[in-house]
Amino acid sequence: MTSRWWLPRRSVQIGTLLLIASPAAGFTFFKGNLASAELAGVRLSDPLACLQAVIGSGVMIPSYLFGALLVTVGYFVLGGRSFCGWVCPVGFFTELGDKLRRRVGTGGTLLPLATGRYALAAVLGVVAATGVPLFEVLSPIGIVGRAVAFASLVPLLFPAAILVVELTAAPRVWCRSLCPLGAFYALLARFSPLKVSFDRARCTGCGDCVAICPVPEVLDPLWSQESCRIRTGDCTRCLACIDSCAERALKVGFHLK
Repeated sequence: MTSRWWLPRRSVQIGTLLLIASPAAGFTFFKGNLASAELAGVRLSDPLACLQAVIGSGVMIPSYLFGALLVTVGYFVLGGRSFCGWVCPVGFFTELGDKLRRRVGTGGTLLPLATGRYALAAVLGVVAATGVPLFEVLSPIGIVGRAVAFASLVPLLFPAAILVVELTAAPRVWCRSLCPLGAFYALLARFSPLKVSFDRARCTGCGDCVAICPVPEVLDPLWSQESCRIRTGDCTRCLACIDSCAERALKVGFHLK
């Protein structure tokens, strides 16, 4: 087992937390949160937050839309749900919780991936009907971001409750099956050029990649010989499967076809 991608990914995850917390330490190069921020003078906006604002109010602010476009293009190139695997603070904490769950041996039931798409549709429906940006109010991503930025533990009670459910009942229940933002990026990722590909001749069928993958369903088409690369948008591009493969049967790259 190699660790080619483990350190870079952990560095980005921890760096994101430090970036969110930087204003509390007196730094000014980053302002805002993961929904709407300014980094070194460049406006960046969460595309789902922007979409909710447009649907709810009908108001389109050019700088906000441009920031959302920058983020959308960036994550399209980098795989969509790479946000979940590399950047999202909630994903970072639930991943650590998943390691604990594996050691304890609890919560082995996987919820369907499609649930997130229904959650996304429900959120947009509520926004259209009431004008309330529902996901921004209830999002553990925003809650964790605010808790880190303001050094407060009280907002973390809701993410902590999610973590308890994941430890005792279903692994990655939020990130896999309930997060509307993850579902949004999954739709984008279906068309992303960055994909994990598979060399069938090298594979020995050990199953290490399936055991480590947070969404093992995405690997099924490879074993059934329907595909030579992961095409579904649910792959988080965490690349743990590549690190786990001693035979180097998996690799990541850009595929334009």
